[in-house]
Amino acid sequence: MNNLSLYEITNAFPALMENEEITEEDKMKIEEELTMLLQQKSQNIIGYIRNIDLTINSMKEEEKRIADGRKSLENKLEQFKNYVKECMERNDITKIETGLGTLSIAKSPMSVEITNEDEVPSEFKQEVITVKIDKNKIKNNFKETGEIPVGVNIITTNTNLRIK
Repeated sequence: MNNLSLYEITNAFPALMENEEITEEDKMKIEEELTMLLQQKSQNIIGYIRNIDLTINSMKEEEKRIADGRKSLENKLEQFKNYVKECMERNDITKIETGLGTLSIAKSPMSVEITNEDEVPSEFKQEVITVKIDKNKIKNNFKETGEIPVGVNIITTNTNLRIK
């Protein structure tokens, strides 16, 4: 009986209660054994879930560490490129050819800098409207009034597993 899966253990309870061939005393003994198996299985499940959670958190921390390292290298590279560009410009050098490649200074494409948004004529402005639905406000309104707005479903049947 120790090799039963969680599914088999939980399905054994209703089957046990429906079985009229087993005495009440035997049912109690089997129910105690099934309960013990369920507790052991649940302990293993909690351990497994916690282990996976720890692994996920470790991976997230490692991803952050790697991303921070990448950003640091990108910043160093950009600073180094600017340094090389400034050195070349200071010495009026526009091109350096080497066996590995060529360094050259090229004119950047045209760009626009806004110095004062209020002074920019309206013909160059674009109005952007965003609408965000406040689900918490809908939930609180439903709790207070029991009313469900049009275009909304209130879902109360979802469940989740909590491990403490």
